[in-house]
Amino acid sequence: MPGKDSFVYRTLRPWPNKRLKKAAIVGHTTTTATRLWFRTGDNGKFTVLIYESTGKTEEPVFMGLKSVPYLLENCPQGSLLKEFEIKEYEKDTTHVEDINRLKPNTLYAYALYSAKENRIILGQDRVFSFRTMSAENEPFSFALYSCHMPYKYTMFKNTKMENEEMWDCFRIALNRHREKDLRFVIGGGDQVYTDGVESLNIWTYLDKVMRKENGEIFPTHEDMVSWYRDIYRGYWGFDSLQNIFSNVPTYMMWDDHELGDGCGSYYLDKDGKKELSSLLPSIENSKTLTYEDGLLLYERMIKAAKQVYHEYQHSHNPDTPKAQYDYGFYIGDHSAFYFLDGRGYRDVQRDSYRIHGKEQFDRFEEWLNCDDTKSRKFVFVLAAVPVFHIRSVLANNVVVDNVTLEQSDDLRDSWEHNIHEQERLAFTDLLFQAAGRGQKISILSGDVHVSAAFKLTNDKGHVLYQLTSSAITYNTPLITGWLFGNFGTLPEEGETKEGYKFERMALYLDSNFSIIKVNPNSGKATFQLYGKQSIQPPNKTLLKKNQPYAGMADIPITHSIARVDLNFT
Repeated sequence: MPGKDSFVYRTLRPWPNKRLKKAAIVGHTTTTATRLWFRTGDNGKFTVLIYESTGKTEEPVFMGLKSVPYLLENCPQGSLLKEFEIKEYEKDTTHVEDINRLKPNTLYAYALYSAKENRIILGQDRVFSFRTMSAENEPFSFALYSCHMPYKYTMFKNTKMENEEMWDCFRIALNRHREKDLRFVIGGGDQVYTDGVESLNIWTYLDKVMRKENGEIFPTHEDMVSWYRDIYRGYWGFDSLQNIFSNVPTYMMWDDHELGDGCGSYYLDKDGKKELSSLLPSIENSKTLTYEDGLLLYERMIKAAKQVYHEYQHSHNPDTPKAQYDYGFYIGDHSAFYFLDGRGYRDVQRDSYRIHGKEQFDRFEEWLNCDDTKSRKFVFVLAAVPVFHIRSVLANNVVVDNVTLEQSDDLRDSWEHNIHEQERLAFTDLLFQAAGRGQKISILSGDVHVSAAFKLTNDKGHVLYQLTSSAITYNTPLITGWLFGNFGTLPEEGETKEGYKFERMALYLDSNFSIIKVNPNSGKATFQLYGKQSIQPPNKTLLKKNQPYAGMADIPITHSIARVDLNFT
């Protein structure tokens, strides 16, 4: 039975939008297989139905999915059926099903049947579909976004939605590119915010309810798991977001806000009591809880965050060993991708390799230098926090010294903080070595609520690009963006501390997402940045219910506002 601190039966959380109940996500997809994630919302027996499709709602097969009761024997010939059962609620009714024996570069639709309800429960109201990867060396594109925080806490203590229309823009842009060559989406971190607004902040809630009763410390791990699940169900409850997740293969990597702001960048030893107090202010004046009790609760929260991150995000990524979240994959024989986990291993209290840990760093080095990776022309490395970002603005430590304690974790999160110098140099050395053998290397990042494109060149003329897309719905810059505005403009070109020449190719401070286009035949790639743009329809009464923009206050404009050709020479 859930405890009194649990959110399992709590219905009064002030979500301004409907929460996620039943949903699907298309995960890791290859030429012949895909990984489908479901949240069924209930226990029971279920069947996944997969069939080749045009993606149109006029298809007889799709129209037949609305039948109640639905008879599985009426499935079209050649359909794939896979059964699974959810007996308990231990994974919040989430389940991952691997679908094999698919054809390359083929559009498939899918639906989910519930035996208990004797009907299709997902895929009957709109087409749920995905396209497998091509076996040929064809041009392809992928999208990048990060930092989904679509809420605002008002002066009247209400929670309201803000910038959620960016997901409409994103969906429309992806649908247009999907008809051409879009293959997948990257969620580059902060897909949810545990601490985004005061009314929904589970760390604030922990600070209110933490206690010791009869020698036992509360809340429990199970209580905290229910909090993190509630966060995902709230933040992912938007129709346009669900539309994207359920129709385009999506690869994810977390950052700090899936756990808690600045996780891994606090000093929490005996000398760091003030930093724990910044997370849990009540610990300072508690008559029953000690510092050690507060630290135990912090660690309990992190453990719960990892469990729910696996349930909702990592489970539909490519397979990794238990408790490992970094991973790599390949597209054809031309492109390689690696997603670094800069949060699960981060610990500024270590003596070295504080961001990724030495074990993960060695794993990445082995992957980058293996024959399979070295044979690929393009290499994209996701590092959720940008590697190069603020040092050109922070010309001296005066700015850092005047930053408040609440902001200091943001600065320690930065690769360019002095404590990360050894790891930063080792990482960039690896990438420039790969560039030196002729590979085209790009770092993909998010986190900073600023979109930017940088070209970096070392003294041998080898080139790296860093492409940042942040934030899709949270348009208030972090301290790094604030520093740009208050302590000088980021220069268009200059030199890093390491002696790399840099050029700023693009900079945008409002809500955004991006699409990267890759042509393996020509060896060219482009970074296209999309910002918040819309117009009012000339006469809203002329928009009929079945028209694409009916019901919208404004019509989103989904053409790129900046295009950067990635010139690696």
